[in-house]
Amino acid sequence: MKSSPLGEYASYGDLGRLEYGRILWANPASRERLIRHWTSPSHPHHARFAKHRALVEQVLAPSRDDGLLDAELRAQGQCLRTAAREIPSVFGGF
Repeated sequence: MKSSPLGEYASYGDLGRLEYGRILWANPASRERLIRHWTSPSHPHHARFAKHRALVEQVLAPSRDDGLLDAELRAQGQCLRTAAREIPSVFGGF
Protein backbone atom coordinates (compact mmCIF):
# COMPACT_ATOMS: atom_id res chain seq x y z
CA MET A 1 0.00 0.00 0.00
CA LYS A 2 1.29 3.45 -0.95
CA SER A 3 2.16 5.77 1.93
CA SER A 4 0.32 9.10 2.04
CA PRO A 5 1.92 12.41 3.05
CA LEU A 6 -1.24 12.91 5.12
CA GLY A 7 -0.02 10.07 7.31
CA GLU A 8 -0.95 6.49 7.97
CA TYR A 9 -4.16 7.48 9.73
CA ALA A 10 -5.39 10.31 7.52
CA SER A 11 -9.05 11.12 8.08
CA TYR A 12 -11.56 11.08 5.26
CA GLY A 13 -12.48 14.65 6.18
CA ASP A 14 -8.89 15.80 5.60
CA LEU A 15 -8.67 13.87 2.34
CA GLY A 16 -12.04 15.20 1.17
CA ARG A 17 -11.21 18.85 1.94
CA LEU A 18 -7.90 18.50 0.12
CA GLU A 19 -9.11 16.60 -2.97
CA TYR A 20 -12.41 18.41 -3.52
CA GLY A 21 -10.83 21.73 -2.60
CA ARG A 22 -8.23 21.19 -5.32
CA ILE A 23 -10.90 20.29 -7.87
CA LEU A 24 -12.80 23.51 -7.15
CA TRP A 25 -9.62 25.59 -6.87
CA ALA A 26 -8.47 24.55 -10.36
CA ASN A 27 -11.44 26.38 -11.93
CA PRO A 28 -10.92 30.19 -11.74
CA ALA A 29 -14.65 30.89 -11.31
CA SER A 30 -14.97 28.34 -8.51
CA ARG A 31 -11.78 29.66 -6.88
CA GLU A 32 -13.24 33.18 -6.85
CA ARG A 33 -16.49 31.88 -5.31
CA LEU A 34 -14.54 29.99 -2.63
CA ILE A 35 -12.54 33.08 -1.73
CA ARG A 36 -15.71 35.20 -1.55
CA HIS A 37 -17.40 32.53 0.55
CA TRP A 38 -14.47 32.05 2.95
CA THR A 39 -13.84 35.79 3.39
CA SER A 40 -17.49 36.63 4.03
CA PRO A 41 -18.05 37.84 7.61
CA SER A 42 -21.01 35.43 7.76
CA HIS A 43 -18.73 32.40 7.29
CA PRO A 44 -17.97 30.88 10.70
CA HIS A 45 -14.27 30.41 9.86
CA HIS A 46 -13.54 33.63 7.95
CA ALA A 47 -11.03 34.89 10.56
CA ARG A 48 -9.19 31.59 10.56
CA PHE A 49 -9.06 31.60 6.74
CA ALA A 50 -7.66 35.13 6.78
CA LYS A 51 -4.93 33.99 9.17
CA HIS A 52 -4.00 30.90 7.10
CA ARG A 53 -4.93 32.06 3.58
CA ALA A 54 -1.40 31.79 2.12
CA LEU A 55 -1.06 28.25 3.48
CA VAL A 56 -4.47 27.20 2.12
CA GLU A 57 -3.65 28.64 -1.31
CA GLN A 58 -0.28 26.84 -1.30
CA VAL A 59 -1.94 23.50 -0.50
CA LEU A 60 -4.74 23.91 -3.05
CA ALA A 61 -2.42 24.98 -5.89
CA PRO A 62 -2.79 22.60 -8.86
CA SER A 63 -0.18 20.14 -10.11
CA ARG A 64 1.54 19.64 -6.79
CA ASP A 65 3.26 16.41 -5.81
CA ASP A 66 2.04 15.77 -2.27
CA GLY A 67 5.38 14.33 -1.14
CA LEU A 68 7.29 17.40 -2.32
CA LEU A 69 4.63 19.73 -0.93
CA ASP A 70 4.81 17.98 2.44
CA ALA A 71 8.61 18.36 2.45
CA GLU A 72 8.26 22.11 1.65
CA LEU A 73 5.71 22.52 4.42
CA ARG A 74 7.87 20.64 6.93
CA ALA A 75 10.74 23.01 6.13
CA GLN A 76 8.32 25.82 7.16
CA GLY A 77 7.33 24.05 10.39
CA GLN A 78 4.05 22.68 8.99
CA CYS A 79 2.97 19.44 7.33
CA LEU A 80 0.38 18.54 4.72
CA ARG A 81 -1.84 16.80 7.27
CA THR A 82 -2.23 19.88 9.47
CA ALA A 83 -2.37 22.24 6.47
CA ALA A 84 -5.31 20.27 4.99
CA ARG A 85 -7.21 20.93 8.21
CA GLU A 86 -6.93 24.68 7.60
CA ILE A 87 -9.03 24.40 4.41
CA PRO A 88 -12.40 25.84 5.48
CA SER A 89 -15.65 24.02 4.94
CA VAL A 90 -18.20 25.17 2.37
CA PHE A 91 -21.56 26.07 3.93
CA GLY A 92 -25.03 26.85 2.72
CA GLY A 93 -25.31 29.25 -0.19
CA PHE A 94 -21.92 28.66 -1.76
